[in-house]
Amino acid sequence: MPPTLITLKGAVHRDKMAAFDFDWTLVNPKDGKTFPSDVDDWTWLYPTVPGIIKEFYDNGYMIVIFTNQSKSWKQAQIELVAKSLDIPMFVAIATDKADYKPSRVLFDSLVGMNTVDKEVSFFVGDAIGGKANFSDSDKVFAETMGVRCRSPESVFRPADVIEVPVLALPTGPSLIIMMGFPGSGKSTVAKEICKDSQYVYIEGDVHKTKMIKAALEPMSSKKSIVFDATHSSIKKRKEYVDLAKKHGYNVLCIHVATSLEVSYKRNKAREADRQVPKIAYSVYSKYFEEPKEEEGFTLIVV
Repeated sequence: MPPTLITLKGAVHRDKMAAFDFDWTLVNPKDGKTFPSDVDDWTWLYPTVPGIIKEFYDNGYMIVIFTNQSKSWKQAQIELVAKSLDIPMFVAIATDKADYKPSRVLFDSLVGMNTVDKEVSFFVGDAIGGKANFSDSDKVFAETMGVRCRSPESVFRPADVIEVPVLALPTGPSLIIMMGFPGSGKSTVAKEICKDSQYVYIEGDVHKTKMIKAALEPMSSKKSIVFDATHSSIKKRKEYVDLAKKHGYNVLCIHVATSLEVSYKRNKAREADRQVPKIAYSVYSKYFEEPKEEEGFTLIVV
Protein backbone atom coordinates (compact mmCIF):
# COMPACT_ATOMS: atom_id res chain seq x y z
CA MET A 1 0.00 0.00 0.00
CA PRO A 2 1.49 3.38 -0.98
CA PRO A 3 1.95 6.11 1.65
CA THR A 4 -1.09 8.18 2.62
CA LEU A 5 -0.61 11.77 1.45
CA ILE A 6 -2.81 14.49 2.92
CA THR A 7 -2.89 18.07 1.64
CA LEU A 8 -4.35 20.63 4.05
CA LYS A 9 -5.64 24.12 3.21
CA GLY A 10 -4.38 24.05 -0.37
CA ALA A 11 -0.71 23.51 0.45
CA VAL A 12 1.68 23.79 -2.51
CA HIS A 13 5.31 22.83 -2.99
CA ARG A 14 7.97 25.19 -1.68
CA ASP A 15 11.73 24.80 -2.05
CA LYS A 16 12.37 25.32 1.65
CA MET A 17 11.10 22.38 3.72
CA ALA A 18 10.51 22.23 7.47
CA ALA A 19 9.61 18.58 8.10
CA PHE A 20 8.68 16.90 11.37
CA ASP A 21 8.13 13.49 12.88
CA PHE A 22 4.96 13.25 15.00
CA ASP A 23 5.11 11.43 18.36
CA TRP A 24 7.56 12.93 20.87
CA THR A 25 8.45 15.58 18.30
CA LEU A 26 5.24 17.59 17.95
CA VAL A 27 3.05 15.89 20.56
CA ASN A 28 3.19 13.43 23.43
CA PRO A 29 0.48 11.56 25.37
CA LYS A 30 -1.26 13.27 28.26
CA ASP A 31 -0.32 12.59 31.90
CA GLY A 32 3.23 11.46 31.19
CA LYS A 33 2.30 8.15 29.54
CA THR A 34 4.65 6.52 27.05
CA PHE A 35 1.93 5.55 24.54
CA PRO A 36 -1.35 7.30 23.67
CA SER A 37 -4.62 5.47 24.34
CA ASP A 38 -6.98 7.10 21.81
CA VAL A 39 -7.38 9.84 19.21
CA ASP A 40 -7.77 12.61 21.80
CA ASP A 41 -4.83 11.50 23.98
CA TRP A 42 -2.29 14.14 22.96
CA THR A 43 -0.81 17.41 24.06
CA TRP A 44 1.88 19.57 22.47
CA LEU A 45 5.40 18.49 23.39
CA TYR A 46 6.03 22.15 24.21
CA PRO A 47 3.50 25.01 24.28
CA THR A 48 5.73 26.75 21.73
CA VAL A 49 5.14 24.13 18.99
CA PRO A 50 2.13 25.68 17.14
CA GLY A 51 3.57 29.18 17.07
CA ILE A 52 6.99 28.10 15.86
CA ILE A 53 5.57 25.93 13.07
CA LYS A 54 3.38 28.82 11.91
CA GLU A 55 6.44 31.07 11.98
CA PHE A 56 8.30 28.67 9.68
CA TYR A 57 5.34 28.75 7.29
CA ASP A 58 5.23 32.55 7.33
CA ASN A 59 8.96 32.56 6.53
CA GLY A 60 8.40 30.62 3.31
CA TYR A 61 8.83 27.02 4.42
CA MET A 62 6.75 24.09 3.19
CA ILE A 63 5.47 22.37 6.35
CA VAL A 64 5.46 18.56 6.28
CA ILE A 65 4.80 15.77 8.77
CA PHE A 66 6.56 12.50 7.88
CA THR A 67 5.57 9.59 10.12
CA ASN A 68 5.19 5.81 10.30
CA GLN A 69 1.71 4.68 11.37
CA SER A 70 -0.32 1.59 10.49
CA LYS A 71 -3.23 2.14 12.91
CA SER A 72 -6.25 3.96 11.47
CA TRP A 73 -7.08 5.78 14.74
CA LYS A 74 -3.51 7.04 14.95
CA GLN A 75 -3.71 8.37 11.41
CA ALA A 76 -6.90 10.17 12.42
CA GLN A 77 -5.06 11.70 15.38
CA ILE A 78 -2.26 12.97 13.15
CA GLU A 79 -4.76 14.61 10.80
CA LEU A 80 -6.62 16.13 13.78
CA VAL A 81 -3.42 17.66 15.16
CA ALA A 82 -2.31 18.92 11.75
CA LYS A 83 -5.68 20.57 11.10
CA SER A 84 -5.48 22.31 14.48
CA LEU A 85 -2.48 24.28 13.19
CA ASP A 86 -4.78 25.87 10.59
CA ILE A 87 -2.05 26.44 7.98
CA PRO A 88 -1.34 24.91 4.56
CA MET A 89 0.75 21.79 5.07
CA PHE A 90 1.35 18.22 3.95
CA VAL A 91 1.12 14.99 5.94
CA ALA A 92 2.83 11.85 4.60
CA ILE A 93 2.08 8.64 6.49
CA ALA A 94 3.85 5.34 5.79
CA THR A 95 1.35 2.53 6.39
CA ASP A 96 3.40 -0.32 4.91
CA LYS A 97 6.36 -1.31 7.09
CA ALA A 98 8.52 -1.65 3.98
CA ASP A 99 8.12 2.11 3.50
CA TYR A 100 8.77 3.12 7.12
CA LYS A 101 11.37 5.75 7.87
CA PRO A 102 14.33 5.75 7.40
CA SER A 103 13.38 4.61 3.88
CA ARG A 104 13.08 7.69 1.66
CA VAL A 105 9.84 6.42 0.07
CA LEU A 106 7.82 8.98 2.08
CA PHE A 107 9.99 11.83 0.88
CA ASP A 108 9.97 10.72 -2.76
CA SER A 109 6.20 10.16 -2.73
CA LEU A 110 5.59 13.70 -1.52
CA VAL A 111 8.22 15.65 -3.41
CA GLY A 112 8.06 13.75 -6.70
CA MET A 113 9.81 15.63 -9.48
CA ASN A 114 10.19 18.76 -7.36
CA THR A 115 13.34 19.64 -5.44
CA VAL A 116 14.04 21.08 -2.01
CA ASP A 117 16.79 23.47 -1.01
CA LYS A 118 19.00 21.14 1.02
CA GLU A 119 21.03 24.02 2.46
CA VAL A 120 18.11 25.37 4.48
CA SER A 121 15.65 22.44 4.67
CA PHE A 122 15.60 20.21 7.74
CA PHE A 123 13.85 17.32 9.47
CA VAL A 124 12.98 17.32 13.18
CA GLY A 125 12.73 14.00 15.03
CA ASP A 126 13.42 12.49 18.44
CA ALA A 127 15.15 9.29 17.23
CA ILE A 128 18.56 10.85 16.71
CA GLY A 129 20.82 8.51 18.67
CA GLY A 130 22.48 9.11 22.04
CA LYS A 131 22.23 7.01 25.18
CA ALA A 132 18.65 8.08 26.00
CA ASN A 133 17.28 7.50 22.52
CA PHE A 134 15.89 4.16 21.39
CA SER A 135 16.98 4.62 17.76
CA ASP A 136 18.75 6.88 15.29
CA SER A 137 16.18 6.29 12.52
CA ASP A 138 15.20 9.97 12.26
CA LYS A 139 18.83 10.98 11.88
CA VAL A 140 19.27 8.37 9.13
CA PHE A 141 16.03 9.50 7.44
CA ALA A 142 17.32 13.08 7.32
CA GLU A 143 20.56 11.82 5.80
CA THR A 144 18.68 9.91 3.08
CA MET A 145 16.85 13.13 2.18
CA GLY A 146 20.12 15.04 2.24
CA VAL A 147 18.89 17.58 4.80
CA ARG A 148 19.92 18.54 8.29
CA CYS A 149 18.48 16.65 11.29
CA ARG A 150 17.40 18.68 14.31
CA SER A 151 16.11 17.60 17.70
CA PRO A 152 12.69 18.78 18.99
CA GLU A 153 14.47 20.49 21.86
CA SER A 154 16.68 22.58 19.59
CA VAL A 155 13.62 23.84 17.69
CA PHE A 156 10.84 24.12 20.25
CA ARG A 157 12.40 24.26 23.69
CA PRO A 158 11.21 27.23 25.70
CA ALA A 159 13.67 29.04 27.92
CA ASP A 160 14.43 26.52 30.62
CA VAL A 161 14.00 28.77 33.61
CA ILE A 162 13.80 27.12 36.99
CA GLU A 163 12.92 29.48 39.80
CA VAL A 164 15.13 28.87 42.81
CA PRO A 165 13.34 29.69 46.07
CA VAL A 166 14.97 31.56 48.91
CA LEU A 167 15.63 28.89 51.52
CA ALA A 168 16.07 29.41 55.25
CA LEU A 169 19.01 27.11 55.95
CA PRO A 170 20.41 26.46 59.42
CA THR A 171 23.65 27.93 60.66
CA GLY A 172 26.42 25.51 61.51
CA PRO A 173 27.53 22.38 59.63
CA SER A 174 24.65 20.90 57.68
CA LEU A 175 24.01 17.94 55.42
CA ILE A 176 21.37 18.39 52.72
CA ILE A 177 19.73 15.48 50.91
CA MET A 178 18.30 16.57 47.57
CA MET A 179 15.34 14.55 46.28
CA GLY A 180 13.25 14.52 43.11
CA PHE A 181 12.81 13.16 39.60
CA PRO A 182 15.63 13.56 37.07
CA GLY A 183 14.93 16.93 35.47
CA SER A 184 12.95 18.21 38.46
CA GLY A 185 15.34 21.11 39.02
CA LYS A 186 17.01 19.70 42.12
CA SER A 187 20.52 20.16 40.70
CA THR A 188 19.75 23.81 39.97
CA VAL A 189 18.64 24.30 43.58
CA ALA A 190 21.66 22.35 44.90
CA LYS A 191 24.15 24.39 42.89
CA GLU A 192 22.53 27.63 44.01
CA ILE A 193 22.99 26.55 47.64
CA CYS A 194 26.63 25.67 46.93
CA LYS A 195 27.41 29.20 45.79
CA ASP A 196 27.97 29.61 49.52
CA SER A 197 31.58 28.48 49.94
CA GLN A 198 30.69 26.65 53.16
CA TYR A 199 28.79 24.03 51.10
CA VAL A 200 30.38 21.23 49.09
CA TYR A 201 28.44 19.82 46.13
CA ILE A 202 28.51 16.02 45.76
CA GLU A 203 26.79 14.75 42.63
CA GLY A 204 25.34 11.26 42.33
CA ASP A 205 26.05 11.02 38.59
CA VAL A 206 29.75 11.53 39.32
CA HIS A 207 30.31 9.68 42.60
CA LYS A 208 27.52 7.07 42.26
CA THR A 209 27.86 4.61 45.22
CA LYS A 210 30.81 6.53 46.71
CA MET A 211 29.00 9.72 47.68
CA ILE A 212 29.54 9.19 51.41
CA LYS A 213 33.24 8.52 50.86
CA ALA A 214 33.49 11.77 48.90
CA ALA A 215 31.92 13.67 51.82
CA LEU A 216 34.22 12.45 54.59
CA GLU A 217 37.14 14.78 53.89
CA PRO A 218 35.13 18.03 53.73
CA MET A 219 33.12 16.92 56.77
CA SER A 220 36.37 16.50 58.71
CA SER A 221 36.79 20.27 58.42
CA LYS A 222 33.11 20.91 59.20
CA LYS A 223 32.14 21.88 55.68
CA SER A 224 28.44 21.57 54.88
CA ILE A 225 27.43 18.98 52.29
CA VAL A 226 24.79 18.80 49.55
CA PHE A 227 24.10 15.30 48.20
CA ASP A 228 22.51 15.66 44.76
CA ALA A 229 20.71 12.49 43.60
CA THR A 230 17.13 11.23 43.34
CA HIS A 231 16.99 9.61 46.83
CA SER A 232 13.49 8.18 46.40
CA SER A 233 13.60 5.58 49.20
CA ILE A 234 13.70 5.80 52.98
CA LYS A 235 16.54 3.27 53.04
CA LYS A 236 18.78 5.46 50.88
CA ARG A 237 17.97 8.63 52.81
CA LYS A 238 18.70 6.87 56.13
CA GLU A 239 22.34 6.36 55.13
CA TYR A 240 22.81 10.14 55.00
CA VAL A 241 20.75 10.80 58.13
CA ASP A 242 22.98 8.38 60.04
CA LEU A 243 26.10 10.03 58.61
CA ALA A 244 24.89 13.48 59.66
CA LYS A 245 24.09 12.37 63.19
CA LYS A 246 27.46 10.65 63.54
CA HIS A 247 29.22 13.94 62.76
CA GLY A 248 26.85 16.19 64.72
CA TYR A 249 25.44 17.85 61.60
CA ASN A 250 22.07 19.44 60.97
CA VAL A 251 20.29 17.33 58.36
CA LEU A 252 17.72 18.51 55.83
CA CYS A 253 15.86 16.91 52.95
CA ILE A 254 14.92 19.26 50.12
CA HIS A 255 12.25 17.59 48.00
CA VAL A 256 11.91 19.31 44.63
CA ALA A 257 8.39 18.05 43.94
CA THR A 258 8.16 18.81 40.22
CA SER A 259 5.70 16.50 38.43
CA LEU A 260 6.83 13.54 36.35
CA GLU A 261 5.49 15.17 33.16
CA VAL A 262 7.35 18.46 33.63
CA SER A 263 10.52 16.71 34.80
CA TYR A 264 10.55 14.43 31.77
CA LYS A 265 10.02 17.33 29.38
CA ARG A 266 12.98 19.11 30.95
CA ASN A 267 15.01 15.93 30.58
CA LYS A 268 14.11 15.74 26.88
CA ALA A 269 15.23 19.36 26.53
CA ARG A 270 18.77 18.43 27.54
CA GLU A 271 21.48 17.64 25.03
CA ALA A 272 21.24 14.00 23.92
CA ASP A 273 24.24 12.82 25.94
CA ARG A 274 22.79 14.30 29.17
CA GLN A 275 19.33 12.78 28.90
CA VAL A 276 18.31 9.88 31.12
CA PRO A 277 16.12 7.09 29.70
CA LYS A 278 12.39 6.88 30.41
CA ILE A 279 12.94 3.77 32.57
CA ALA A 280 14.67 5.95 35.19
CA TYR A 281 11.32 7.63 35.88
CA SER A 282 9.60 4.29 36.31
CA VAL A 283 12.30 3.15 38.75
CA TYR A 284 12.01 6.38 40.76
CA SER A 285 8.22 6.02 40.97
CA LYS A 286 8.44 2.34 41.89
CA TYR A 287 10.69 2.95 44.90
CA PHE A 288 9.32 6.36 45.88
CA GLU A 289 8.50 6.77 49.56
CA GLU A 290 7.11 10.10 50.71
CA PRO A 291 9.74 11.93 52.80
CA LYS A 292 8.67 12.68 56.37
CA GLU A 293 10.39 14.48 59.21
CA GLU A 294 10.02 11.32 61.30
CA GLU A 295 13.01 10.05 59.30
CA GLY A 296 15.18 12.44 61.31
CA PHE A 297 15.57 15.50 59.11
CA THR A 298 14.01 18.90 58.56
CA LEU A 299 11.89 18.62 55.41
CA ILE A 300 11.67 21.42 52.86
CA VAL A 301 9.37 20.93 49.86
CA VAL A 302 9.84 23.24 46.86
